[in-house]
Amino acid sequence: MKFIFAFVMVLFLMSCNSTDGKTSEDHDLKAALELKEQGNVTRTVKTAPFSKGVNFSGWFESFSAQSIPFTRYTEEDFANAKSLGVDVIRLPIRMHSMTSGAPNYTLDPLLIKFLNTAVSWAEKYQIYLIIDNHSFDPVAPTSPDIDKILVPVWSQIARLYRDRSNFIVYEILNEPHGISDARWGEIQSLAIQAIRQHDKKHAIIVGGTDYNSLSKLNSIPKYEDSNLIYTFHFYDPYLFTHQGASWGEPPVLTNLAGVPFPPNISRMPKIHADLKGTWIESSLAHSYTADALPRTLSQTLDKAVKFSLERNVPVFCGEYGVYMINSNPQDRIRWYSYVTSALDNRGISRTSWDYYGGFGIFNSEAGDFNHDINVNIVLAMGFTAPPQTPRKNAPLSEGFIIYDDYPNHRHVTAGYWGEDTDFSLYDSNSAQGEFAIRWGNASRYNVFVFYLRNTSGDLSALVNDYVLEFKARTDKQASFDVRFVNKESSSSIPWRMRYTLDEKLLSDNGRWQTIRVPLSEMSEHGAWINAKQQWVGPKGEFSWKNVNQLEFVSEHSDLKGISILFDDIRIVKK
Repeated sequence: MKFIFAFVMVLFLMSCNSTDGKTSEDHDLKAALELKEQGNVTRTVKTAPFSKGVNFSGWFESFSAQSIPFTRYTEEDFANAKSLGVDVIRLPIRMHSMTSGAPNYTLDPLLIKFLNTAVSWAEKYQIYLIIDNHSFDPVAPTSPDIDKILVPVWSQIARLYRDRSNFIVYEILNEPHGISDARWGEIQSLAIQAIRQHDKKHAIIVGGTDYNSLSKLNSIPKYEDSNLIYTFHFYDPYLFTHQGASWGEPPVLTNLAGVPFPPNISRMPKIHADLKGTWIESSLAHSYTADALPRTLSQTLDKAVKFSLERNVPVFCGEYGVYMINSNPQDRIRWYSYVTSALDNRGISRTSWDYYGGFGIFNSEAGDFNHDINVNIVLAMGFTAPPQTPRKNAPLSEGFIIYDDYPNHRHVTAGYWGEDTDFSLYDSNSAQGEFAIRWGNASRYNVFVFYLRNTSGDLSALVNDYVLEFKARTDKQASFDVRFVNKESSSSIPWRMRYTLDEKLLSDNGRWQTIRVPLSEMSEHGAWINAKQQWVGPKGEFSWKNVNQLEFVSEHSDLKGISILFDDIRIVKK
């Protein structure tokens, strides 16, 4: 009865007009933060050694160790997370992409170099670090022969970290799916045995199939190992938490927006034409109201408690969250507040997905800890929110480094696109310092990119007096574009400003050369709008006030069999 009364009061507050001088938005926010589970619930019999944390996504999830954007996170991020109240960080790693391949699957030494640093930072701040084997494809099923790589990979990890502190935890595989419960149970057992041959000290996280579904906990075998933590992921109701998502099996939810939480018939969105006649339309019309009730979420989480009591084992919610792109901000707060309190009430530890990304704790991709944190989301997650000051969005008044051994962590993060591209952020044949970038074998339109972050993106004051300067080297003729790109959003088109380099500007003599591209001499190219999958020709609308990224792209032809090295990339005065 306490819960029913609280829920009715929340809906009442949401519909009231202000009578105390506060706006309806103030009341709405208050209601959002007060939507918590009420009453007593049964707690798990055992708990994990940690309680609450986040996933440091987008860090070690590259397709090779050579493309890990290592400076995306720094020691400062560990310190900041600690100040929020985080006591555990789940670190997703695409391990299987970072090996030498069959038969030994030797881990890349560069991965170990970077992972050792992350482990040391976690230990310094006494934060548990979950080494999560995130080698999975959300669409392709888990191979029934995956033990051939899981076993040697985990044997190596166990040997590396067996003597480290208790703050290290192993997670065998993220979200196995499309594989039978029986076969996955056997494979997971083999991985546990491989770890225990070398490391009998550290806890191991195990999970069930169907993407670590809570309903599959009971399908996990009763392993004899007593130092296991059983994980599940929680994104109920999916149509709310993933509205706007562009991944997964079709139909994807890109055009789904405005789905409310808690369910509210008067606020249900009009279905987009692309989703008519699909299971999504049917679910919104028939089952969503019941699926999204807070008490339904509580009843689902009760199943995890029941499993914990029956097995006498700790359970852990390794991922939970709401994609921010198309969800109502207040509804997002309501969901986090309710689900967090429900997990806490049951003694279930958790790590939210994610930190910097679309499910994260920041208002934008800028991810500035002192200026850009979504304070109400942080509070709803049960963390301590740091003081925030207004972000200064004045035009940049001076140049900055983009890449110098590593992408500049204060300004940029890096990535690339192209399945067969040979790409490395850490080639040892540098012009100066430790590393250079290697880009080769690129198909037409393949790209490597620097995303501007922690800057205003306003380069307007630099256009007339600054150049993009970098060192480059190749032994074969090549033609490619460098370009700045505006941000893409509902109110911004990703216009491009480009400059073409060919053999006249970059000779094929195999020696390092310094290239200087005046910003004022770049020309507008047009825009590819990802949301519409549409090309738009130039209209003179590129804005130097809204630069989101710098790209190097094989715009004119394939660069098959051609390799180009880059180093010391920066924006400097003429």
